[in-house]
Amino acid sequence: MLTDATIAPPKSSGILRSLYQLASPPAFDPRPAHVEGVRYGDRRGAGVAPLADVYLPDGRGPHASVLLIHGGGFVIGSRRMKPVRYLATRLCEAGIAAAAIDYRLIFRGGRLAEALADVDAAARWWRATSASYGIDPDRIAVAGLSAGATLAVLAAAAAPERFHRIVSFFGVYDFAVLNGRLASSMRRLLLQSRDREVWARHSPLARATMPTPLLLLHGTADTLVPIEHARRLHARRSELGLPVELIEYPGIPHGFLNDATLPESRAAADAVIRFLEA
Repeated sequence: MLTDATIAPPKSSGILRSLYQLASPPAFDPRPAHVEGVRYGDRRGAGVAPLADVYLPDGRGPHASVLLIHGGGFVIGSRRMKPVRYLATRLCEAGIAAAAIDYRLIFRGGRLAEALADVDAAARWWRATSASYGIDPDRIAVAGLSAGATLAVLAAAAAPERFHRIVSFFGVYDFAVLNGRLASSMRRLLLQSRDREVWARHSPLARATMPTPLLLLHGTADTLVPIEHARRLHARRSELGLPVELIEYPGIPHGFLNDATLPESRAAADAVIRFLEA
């Protein structure tokens, strides 16, 4: 059984390594966005603006596509983060379009409800404008990294008819078993509650019973979000007979897509493409 006691607090070294890798120059040739900063919603006011960058592959289409949701612990991050651009580049090379979105963050207009509302609005916009971008409306997937992975699973659980596949990189799947001062503070701010039942009820682990195929990718040396999160979600869906696959990367830390030179990063992108093309 996964409990707070079995999950060590996040290590500062893991956070610093991720930030350093994000700040370093990309070790790949990023594909330029076809359209930058398009509004996916009409929302105004304080907080992160509802903007998206659209990446289109060569050819006429209609293309399969992916809604990309960045990470950053629900506090930082943007649609232009290095791992998002890496995935968008690799997807386009494989003939798959992508829309990378921003969403409201803690201290910048949102909590979990607002972030999910933004993902929902972006998904509706992407489907509504599919003809304009040569997108197949029946082959729209959602993919998230870290905090974005949590949002991807929750968004697909809330509206499973919107997505034909879900890809989730090193996400938090059980808010009730986050440990350490930093993680605990994030949880209280995100969910606006100190109630353990509320934490559990809003977690992907409790909600991810949709029939949509789900791919989980996680490093075994992740000190920010331990791999037990992914293993438990995989076990839960397997028990229910729901389509799920977990790929573990031995000795690999959190945020490994920040470094495109890692063989595991290239292998993970290949695995995502195979999953989406299945």
